[in-house]
Amino acid sequence: MAFPQIAVALNAAKRVRNFDCTVFKDELLRPDGSIPPGEVVEVVDPRGAFLAMAFYHPQARVALRIVSTSAGEPVDRPFLGARLRQAISARDRIAGTNAKRLVFSEADGLPGLVLDAYADYLVLQIRSAGMERLRPVLLELIQELRPSAGILERSDKEFRNEEGLEPVSQCAAGTVPDRIQIEEEGLKFWVDPHQGLKTGFYLDQRTTRQRLRALVRSGEQFLDAFSYTGALGIAAASRGARVVCLEQQEPLLELAKENARLNGVADRVEYVAGDAFYWLAAKAQTETRFDWVSLDPPSLAKAKHEVTKGRQALHHLLVQGLGLLEPGGRLLLSLCTYHLLGLTEEIVRIAAAERSARLAVVDQWNQPADHPWILQIPATHYLTTWLFERGARSGA
Repeated sequence: MAFPQIAVALNAAKRVRNFDCTVFKDELLRPDGSIPPGEVVEVVDPRGAFLAMAFYHPQARVALRIVSTSAGEPVDRPFLGARLRQAISARDRIAGTNAKRLVFSEADGLPGLVLDAYADYLVLQIRSAGMERLRPVLLELIQELRPSAGILERSDKEFRNEEGLEPVSQCAAGTVPDRIQIEEEGLKFWVDPHQGLKTGFYLDQRTTRQRLRALVRSGEQFLDAFSYTGALGIAAASRGARVVCLEQQEPLLELAKENARLNGVADRVEYVAGDAFYWLAAKAQTETRFDWVSLDPPSLAKAKHEVTKGRQALHHLLVQGLGLLEPGGRLLLSLCTYHLLGLTEEIVRIAAAERSARLAVVDQWNQPADHPWILQIPATHYLTTWLFERGARSGA
């Protein structure tokens, strides 16, 4: 079978040879607008040497999404079945929970496909035109390889806009209830797969919840800013901490309250509806202090040109958060902003200086194993959490 060829610049060719999986529109030597979005093409270097097979999109900023480095390999049912089987089986090693990410897009060699499992149900996201063209066979394979009571498609995000795809939110197979109960290390949580952020739950914060439960002591005061549906705060409360869950969207706080009741910790959790950027600043002017301050903001810079704005936002959060932290207290900072990860420690240093706070780095970790970080695909490393401890005396 003959495939159209797309030639890329030398710097892009070097990245592709080193297993990177994206090529941008301005790195194409001869774009071809006649090729339909999502078509599989051969990627070649400036001399015409084969590099990879990829989904092509003539209009999108990401013009090529690499799917294979084997020449002439069709992206068909056997290919997709093998990739899906490999991804799903890799998650079998993750114990202690019935909620996992089964497929993580490029990290699993399936660019534009995300598949999450919540107990007996699956939530699917299709993010690329290439995967959109393969929707029927993908659904068949998913039902064959990971039988479930229902599959909900949540392809309703802004990432579809650039691919020229309409948002989709629908049951793709079976039925999916408004709420799904999941379990994680002895805790239980209600998930709203239809309206919740991401696909309904912060699966990628599993490691943070696990580590926190080993560290929090009974009676400590814990602030869970950007608490979403309260999972982190509930993890702290399960160890006897007194928790304040701060969340801007009141419907999310209602689900957090249900989750607290579900785990028998409702009497140890207080709920505050408010914008963390303003609430932290106002509270820092009072006498209120916490043994733990957790900051887990949404992405603060989704593109390179937003880095300055994102840096300023993170600095503000850190200054106010440190203002609420007791001497000897611990700051938990989770950042899902890829463009800021390399700058974070510098931003923390500057904020700490403003508060005359000496900070020890106690620990640091990345996203869990079901969100694999591929070294040669920088964007797959998108989440890092730092644990800092403030000196027992101001300036010490």
